[in-house]
Amino acid sequence: MKMRLVLTAFWIALFFAASANAQIDARMLREPDVSNNQVAFVYAGDIWIASKTGGVAERLTTAKGEESRPRFSPDGSLIAFSGNYDGNTDIYIVPSRGGIPKRITYSPKPDRVLGWYPDGQHLLFASSTESGSQRFNQLYQVSRDGGMPSKLPVPYAPRHTLNAFSSG
Repeated sequence: MKMRLVLTAFWIALFFAASANAQIDARMLREPDVSNNQVAFVYAGDIWIASKTGGVAERLTTAKGEESRPRFSPDGSLIAFSGNYDGNTDIYIVPSRGGIPKRITYSPKPDRVLGWYPDGQHLLFASSTESGSQRFNQLYQVSRDGGMPSKLPVPYAPRHTLNAFSSG
């Protein structure tokens, strides 16, 4: 886990060092995730993607609103993320090569994507929709095609423990 974070930080630093001529200010680069050959991250409220070998980063999302927590599917073809486009944060997916984001959840409370199941067909996310308190989230599984999420048999997931689940 720590090695993956160190490698991620190394590749991101290498990427921005290699593209210094582009004059990109990367001080606000956040929430990176790594696939076999790409790095996805949040910059200025949008999701960006770049090759792990360097080069120029490309903006993947441009809609009004804030995107966060990009997470690659196991095969690297899709990126799930949390997006706030209409006053509430829900889960969306977008092809890693670009395209129009597809909304997956329609919860009345914020949904925070944590990652993909190894099958590549389902997403794990946290939401306080049924918890009765904004302090505690519950974990859910939802199909990448959308539909009704299934609550997992975990009583609650405190906010500070959610980072343990989000290793991409």
